[in-house]
Amino acid sequence: MADEADAAPKRRKARLVRRKAAASPAAAKAPRPKRTKKTLGDDFLAAVRADFRAHGAGVLAEVRADKPDQYLKIVLSVLPRDIDVAINQLDTLSDILFEVIVRRFRRAAEE
Repeated sequence: MADEADAAPKRRKARLVRRKAAASPAAAKAPRPKRTKKTLGDDFLAAVRADFRAHGAGVLAEVRADKPDQYLKIVLSVLPRDIDVAINQLDTLSDILFEVIVRRFRRAAEE
């Protein structure tokens, strides 16, 4: 029994890692530079926004009339991918409320 306790691996104590202090207080408070990917996306969207403001609604009307398939691609690219559309709105009703509505329609049909 004592041999089994000796055979078990021994755990080492974890050391605390200390961070180095900043060289100066001003360096500690300096903001991080923006990421390139984020700024590239922001720049692209700003250019698209400016182009739309200059030519927007008229060009969209032309695309809708001349190339409806491309217009649909534009619309779908702007919509969120995880859109939750309730096609059958009866699914959102509780059973009790649904039953009340059915009874009212039945009474109206009988009259």
